[in-house]
Order: sequence, then C-alpha cells, then structure tokens
Amino acid sequence: MVVNPAAGGSPLALAGQVAEQLEREGFAPRFLTTAHRGEAVVAVSEAVVHDPRGGRSLALVLAVGGDGTVREVAEGMARGTGTWPSGGGAGQSHGWEAPALFVVPGGTGNSFYRALFADMPVQEALGMVLTTDHSGARLRRLDLGRLVELDQAVVLGASAGFLASVLDAAQRTPKVPGRPRYEQAALELIGHPDELGTDVRVLVDGEVLVAGRLLLVVLGGARHRGGSFELLPGSVLDDGLFDVCAIEMPSPTRFGELFVAVAGGCHLGEPEVTYARGHNVVIEATGDEAVPVEYDGDLMAGALPAGQSVTFEVVGGALTAWAADPPPAG
Repeated sequence: MVVNPAAGGSPLALAGQVAEQLEREGFAPRFLTTAHRGEAVVAVSEAVVHDPRGGRSLALVLAVGGDGTVREVAEGMARGTGTWPSGGGAGQSHGWEAPALFVVPGGTGNSFYRALFADMPVQEALGMVLTTDHSGARLRRLDLGRLVELDQAVVLGASAGFLASVLDAAQRTPKVPGRPRYEQAALELIGHPDELGTDVRVLVDGEVLVAGRLLLVVLGGARHRGGSFELLPGSVLDDGLFDVCAIEMPSPTRFGELFVAVAGGCHLGEPEVTYARGHNVVIEATGDEAVPVEYDGDLMAGALPAGQSVTFEVVGGALTAWAADPPPAG
C-alpha cells in the first residue's frame, strides 16, 4: 500500500480504513509512505521484481492518493512486470501472474478512480474485489501513456493550456476541498478570458489535427479531468488509443456555454471543438510565449518553451487493475 500523505483527500485516514478492511480478510499489507516525487516508481518496481514468492504473495498494489500517486504506482508496476515501455501482458516476461492495482481515491479530483468505479465508496469497491467470486468487479489490462521526452508514464491523461492553468490556480486555493477546488479555479479563470489562450500545433499520428490559438488540448484514456470535466466522453481505457480533444479560443459570450457542455460531456458537436483518436500525440508551442503543460494533475516542471514540443505515445496493455463490472468508462 503506497500512501502519499501530501494528497488532497485525507489519504492517511483512508489508508487506515482500507488497512483494517484488508486485515479482516486475512491480508497483511506492507506500507510505503512517500516523501518525495518519484519515490513510488522505484519502490513499487523493486517490490514487484523482488517479491520472494515469485509474485504470488503480492496480490494487490494499492495506491492511496491522487492521480499523480496512481501514475507513479502504475509506472512502477509496469517497469517491474516488464511491460514498460513496449506494453503487452503484465508478468509474462517473468513467468508469473502479475499483481493488480487497486486505486484508493485519496486525492482532490480522483478522476482515474472515477473511470474505474464511478463514485462508488472505496470500501464497497474493495469489498467486491476481496470476495471469492469478485462479484461486481473484474481485472482489466489497461493502457498507459508515455511522456517520451521524460520516459515517464501517464495514467490519466495530459493537457496544455487551460487545464494546466486551472491546476496552478487550484494549488493557491487549498481551503476549498475536493473537486470544487478545481471547479472554483476554472470559474475564476473564465472570468478573465483575455488572460487565456495559447498558440500550439497538435499532431496525431503524424498528421496536423489543429493549429492556432487554443483554449486547451487534452489527451488520455480516462474521460474526466479534475473529477468533474468530461472532456473525453468517448474514451476507453483499453483500446490502445488516446482520445484527443482540442478547443479553440471561444468568444467571451461562449465561455459559459462551453463550460456547461464540457461538464456534461456534450461538447463534441460545438464549432470550437475538434476530436480525434490516435497512438501518438505531439503538442508544439508555436507562439512567443511558453505553454503550461500538465499530466495526471501535476504541472510539468517549467512551461513548454516557444518552439519546443512534447510527445505522448500509448503503451498498450501495460497495467493490470481492478475495475467495476460493468465498467463505468468503456
């Protein structure tokens, strides 16, 4: 059980509740409380590779925190099971069945948990996993993304422009708990439209999807960002593709309408919206200003400089994880 105490949703209390539930079912959880970014990747990878019982005792890897914590745990599992960066069947290269990820939503938005179990209480979801027949839950082999320039995993998705600015603004309003923190930050930014917009070019599988001044471009496998904004309503977690949504800068009178449409996943027919799917996505900063970029709710260190690009590629079938059955997100 990997716990990020800095996450925004009472992770330590949740970890204690989940540990009690596991112990009642005969499990003996081992704990890692992370102290710095990147620690979980190394620790989880080593735990998977060096499990003294050949993978049989490490039945679950639990990530207690936000989407950034899940990203690190997922990358560690993929590296440990040999599915990084080429994808494929987890554990096959070691000749044993790989452990599975279970996400404990201890962050602010918890979008990846929502993609797996909707908003089901975590104790109920874990209870289904721990029953003998796993009624109501099933294992899924999910895709990951790879941020090529950093060789880092992306579990939820990435974006440039508006969402990255929302994350930055939300970090300055810690008194607002949970998903409303992101919603409030978004509304405050929309109130200053002259400060929004970024000049980028987006390529999907080598073809230009859109170029010009955009409000945002977002890519990934999960449908929601910030827990509330259904930006990728057609996305499926295990189809080997990114969904990509680009929204051109709307007129001031259109901001409110688009905000409502995005919240409900009803924006695909709007004239400012371009939507596509592909294996490889490149975002280039084409203007004079640097472009803010985030992935899995964490801002990329330093904005993307003018003239530079960032590349994301799909790593298919890289992660074994528990999800509801039927799944809430494809």
